[in-house]
Amino acid sequence: MREIGLALREGRLARGLEIGDIARSTRISAHYLKAMEEGRFQTIPNVFDKGYLKLYAKALDLDTKPLLALYEQIKNKAAAPVSAPGTGGVN
Repeated sequence: MREIGLALREGRLARGLEIGDIARSTRISAHYLKAMEEGRFQTIPNVFDKGYLKLYAKALDLDTKPLLALYEQIKNKAAAPVSAPGTGGVN
């Protein structure tokens, strides 16, 4: 999730904005905005994660589709079950 956070941070800095500026315009807690920039999406409640990402990206005039697609890809990969060696065969 670091690449998503980096895109958000770079977008914010390129526009000369502070976290507080984005917090006021999006009404997203500065705590969550900072977590997104640091790639710590697991600290954001699952109900809000994609919505917050979309709002933040829109506030920076970033294309939301690739960011959301990357987020889904990473999130789904992390959620995929990993089987232990020797557990997938026939007994």
